[in-house]
Amino acid sequence: MPCGQFAANAAFFCIGVIAHNLFVLFKHSVLGGDWQRHRVATVRWRLFHLPGKVVRHAGALVLKIAAGLIELFRDVRSKSHQLAQALAP
Repeated sequence: MPCGQFAANAAFFCIGVIAHNLFVLFKHSVLGGDWQRHRVATVRWRLFHLPGKVVRHAGALVLKIAAGLIELFRDVRSKSHQLAQALAP
């Protein structure tokens, strides 16, 4: 248990359950079928810990990544936006 107080531990575990459910929603709604069997650590390392560089170009911030990953990032970005619009009140 992270804390000696019951209420604090309950809040900690509720936040963990919410985070897990959001990850499952993201995985099923945004990522493709081959990502479904992966756990949080695998998705984090394969998707978010990719080498890239943020540069300023013509006054705008630009993310430079490998050419083979551009389509994956575009797909994740557009599906995430569509999911956020669908779930917005």
